[in-house]
Amino acid sequence: MSIELTSVMAGPVQWEPERRLTLSAARRRSAIVKVLRIIFILMAAAIVAVVIAYIVASSNQPTPEPQPAPVQQAKEDETRIIKPKFTGHDDTGRAYVVVADSAVRRTDVDDTTDLISPQLDFNTNLEQTNVPKVSAERGVYDASNKILDLYEQVQLGAPNGYVYETNHARILIAEDRIIGDQQVKGQGPLGSIRADSYEIANGGDRLYFRGRVQTRISTKKETKGEDE
Repeated sequence: MSIELTSVMAGPVQWEPERRLTLSAARRRSAIVKVLRIIFILMAAAIVAVVIAYIVASSNQPTPEPQPAPVQQAKEDETRIIKPKFTGHDDTGRAYVVVADSAVRRTDVDDTTDLISPQLDFNTNLEQTNVPKVSAERGVYDASNKILDLYEQVQLGAPNGYVYETNHARILIAEDRIIGDQQVKGQGPLGSIRADSYEIANGGDRLYFRGRVQTRISTKKETKGEDE
């Protein structure tokens, strides 16, 4: 018995066309990636340019010089006002009120008033005592520019529970921003902080402390009734 074996030769493998197509697709993807990379770089450069332009434009805007601290006594041609109240709105339309024990309107500067025991509040209902307030011994209110300069025993209450104490604070009411060039100390739920100068922006959401900054963070909570 004989068995005949027939060998079947496979035809040539056609891989060259597929390889050429793969290389072509790779080149197209590489070109697309390069184009996208250039687009992203241009977009990033445009964003940086816009930010720089905004910073330059903001820095070129003149800020009125702080008014000198008020005097306790009114001049002969000035009239003292008892329990003055000034109201207005910031740039976002939020209402605010400035009150004081007494005030003297300056005759040499328009819309500027010296205040004794001033207080600033963005809650116009002053009967609510649980809302953080801003107060000082003396102040100067520039109604035209919506700027309140506070002097001596300045206290700045923030919604996060912190209270900051300093001897000078310049409140740019329209911008919801407070700046100070004198030492400040703050106390709150997370600890305390001291610095040579400061800036408080966005109602206390952003804090900037400069100079010799010292912080102390509380690492434990005291419980009533427990011995230390």
